[in-house]
Amino acid sequence: MMKNKFLFLIVLGLAFLTSCSDDDKDSPKDFNGTYSTTSTDHVLDLKYSDIVLTGKNVEFNSADGVKATLRLKGVVPGEEETVISDIELVESNSIHTFAAENKSDVRTVTLSGSIEKGKLTLGVNVKFVENDLMKKWNLTGVKMTWLPRDYVLIETPKKMNTGGFATLLSLSGMMLKQYLQDVTFQEDGNIVATYNAATATDENPEPEADWRQSPLNLAHYCVKDGICYVYLNLDMIMNQANMDQVGRSTGVDPTFAVLEKLLTEGIPVHFEIASGSVYVYVDEVLVKQLSPLLPMVGSLIPDDYEIPVLKVPAKALIESLPGALAVTTEMKVGLKLAPAK
Repeated sequence: MMKNKFLFLIVLGLAFLTSCSDDDKDSPKDFNGTYSTTSTDHVLDLKYSDIVLTGKNVEFNSADGVKATLRLKGVVPGEEETVISDIELVESNSIHTFAAENKSDVRTVTLSGSIEKGKLTLGVNVKFVENDLMKKWNLTGVKMTWLPRDYVLIETPKKMNTGGFATLLSLSGMMLKQYLQDVTFQEDGNIVATYNAATATDENPEPEADWRQSPLNLAHYCVKDGICYVYLNLDMIMNQANMDQVGRSTGVDPTFAVLEKLLTEGIPVHFEIASGSVYVYVDEVLVKQLSPLLPMVGSLIPDDYEIPVLKVPAKALIESLPGALAVTTEMKVGLKLAPAK
């Protein structure tokens, strides 16, 4: 009898411990919150097109522990926020995995990942519907138009007006081709360029070309209403350039608020297609938006610095730009591209 009671107590004890263990097990509801690539307690391990993507936030929310909603902040090109709901969670050893697909008229987003205490792992793949830019383009030249053409930018050492500057810049296309070979607008929204990474030195002023392809996720794009919006990832770009990361503006300073707006909403780049070739350019509207940055740029440039190829004193040019932009009625500056064979 005593032996049976002892066994009964053991069974009750095991049942109690098991039930306590189940109650203490973390539920996806306990993981709700915003995960960031810069956070240490809510870590976001994010990949876009199988390549690490930094500088982003994703909000995870599960009301019942069975399904979840993800809010991707600025991850999908052209979308400030992408909300994907009713994502089924599959539990295994305290890690909950998931996969989902979300479609619209212009793109398909597929997700896969997992959530655990303190970490959200997420892979994002996007495929946009075909657009006129979606291909590889070779650089053929530079083109600039600036009206009126007779506004004087520089008086000395040689007088130059807006028309003369536009002509000089357009002629610099051959020089640019030594540094930029082609540009590809990919179906996942990435912009990739083939560029010359060779660096001139005193010992070797004309090094042999070192052509490389830019990494993914430095720049994304999305075509909306006939305009190509470009989204630059400053975190990725500065990491690529081995520069110290600089915090984003809070929008309090009106100077940096301009950049904040463009980084969030995209840089509007226009394009014109004729005979199979394309001219991609920015216009006077964007340049005027950036004019509050001119004093800061001017303060960083040495007084005697000349713009390469153009042989124009940079500081004098920048100081004359506010007046020139005030009377500008049309400006187009950009690249001429032809389909790569």
